[in-house]
Amino acid sequence: MIGVFYPAMAAQAGQLVLAAVRRSVTRTQANALSRAALGSQGGAPSLAFAVDAPDAWGDALVEWLDAGASKLVVFGRLPGALAQKLGCTARTWPEQFDTAARSAPAASRQYAQSAASLVYTGQATVLGGRAWRRPFERFDFTDEWNNLGYGALRADQSIWAVRAPVDVPEAARLASVEIDGERCFDYAALFDLPNASVLWFNRDVGPCDSFEWRLVENFLSGHRANALPCQPVVSEIPAGYDAAITSRMDCDEDIESARPLWQTYQRLNVPFSLAIHTSNLRDDTHYAMLREFAAASGTALLSHTATHAPNWGGSYDGALNEGAESMQRIADVVGERVRYAVSPFHQSPDYALQALADVGYAGCVGGIIRNDPEFLIARGGTLANLPEGFIGHSQQTMLHGDCMLDDGDPLAVFKEAFDLAFETNTLFGYLDHPFSPRYQYGWRTEEERIGAHEQLIAWIRARARQPLFLDENAALDFLATKSACRIIDDGAQFRFVAPAAAASALPFALDYRGERFAAGTEGFAR
Repeated sequence: MIGVFYPAMAAQAGQLVLAAVRRSVTRTQANALSRAALGSQGGAPSLAFAVDAPDAWGDALVEWLDAGASKLVVFGRLPGALAQKLGCTARTWPEQFDTAARSAPAASRQYAQSAASLVYTGQATVLGGRAWRRPFERFDFTDEWNNLGYGALRADQSIWAVRAPVDVPEAARLASVEIDGERCFDYAALFDLPNASVLWFNRDVGPCDSFEWRLVENFLSGHRANALPCQPVVSEIPAGYDAAITSRMDCDEDIESARPLWQTYQRLNVPFSLAIHTSNLRDDTHYAMLREFAAASGTALLSHTATHAPNWGGSYDGALNEGAESMQRIADVVGERVRYAVSPFHQSPDYALQALADVGYAGCVGGIIRNDPEFLIARGGTLANLPEGFIGHSQQTMLHGDCMLDDGDPLAVFKEAFDLAFETNTLFGYLDHPFSPRYQYGWRTEEERIGAHEQLIAWIRARARQPLFLDENAALDFLATKSACRIIDDGAQFRFVAPAAAASALPFALDYRGERFAAGTEGFAR
């Protein structure tokens, strides 16, 4: 079992981290523990997270590390005693750091990014990463979307900001903060001690909103497997596959115009999904297409609200009405009750998610770098402070003409987005919109749009040996079932337990001690 330690003043970050860990290792294998548990005789966990730990906890963390074989993940503050033990020293903040952390908006068919970046070293390969370079903030469309999928690193003293300017020993350095090519201080490090290892990220919530979360999973599941304890991680990619992909069209203003792209996906043997904004259904000319689509195989329908109101109407009651009306209207037209929703503008405030759960939705798709950072999650599944049985999935990659690059390969960003997901075992989601008389989302012609979709699918099939294309319902059902699975530790072995009434029949894979294998009903040695 993994202990997650955080003081009361860090409860928001601590709860987000706890939810993120549980999405990787299941609910039974991570719990919030009190400070006293660090010193429990024989009862302290051998794997732990410390979130924004105060200096007063430093000696206890050092003593815990010295007591025996253990792994510690530290997010945010390095308590003084621990920093001293690890050889870390304080630096000063760069001048105008807050400005360097922000990006200008992106022009059409270009991307924009901040001057401040994270630069990973070759040492990241120890945990299955590589020499990534990622800006603090980047945009592919105005100041809204980051098609590479990750959230923003801030310089505003929030839980989303880097915590402090710290220098770590070069041998431990995984990533540094650079501004215009100059290293300013460090962001991530891996410290291997004789009987313990420490993984540190210079942010209170760590990389819970980024592909970099894979480093945390690999640290828990396989780092120094011959000497230190390891924790099984449930993969977001079903067993037997090396990639999982889902996509959809958000029908903001039209439905029928989705037909040409749907026909393309049918020809390519790739599932297709539509999220329906039900104001469209006031016009019965859309009914034939919608009913034909609902009756076809390899398709999925989701709600895209009743009126596409910003922030789900601005309140819990507004979101409740938006979700309920949309669910009922779709059922009236096609006789099918939708189970999942897609947020308008990808805005997913907490009250809206609570309202959707109360209406009876099983989950929501959203996530955008501009707002609601809590909903940008590296792994899909149960969310902090929301009931079990309701899940979220972040899908920020917007395949629009406005985001195709004028210079070089027009699809370069989208290919990189898939590559990051592929390398880090992340279920990859992308979206587009049907045309309308008012707006074509930057596509010059339907032929240009279809060609871009065909090329991205071809890229995915060339990169992955066994890609699994899923409609949105199948993808979210898999994540819902994954969230209901449990890993049980009886002290001698682990057992994987799937729910009896599973929403998804796809098989699960586990990462443990450097190996990946299909999860079964039999136990396996710790």
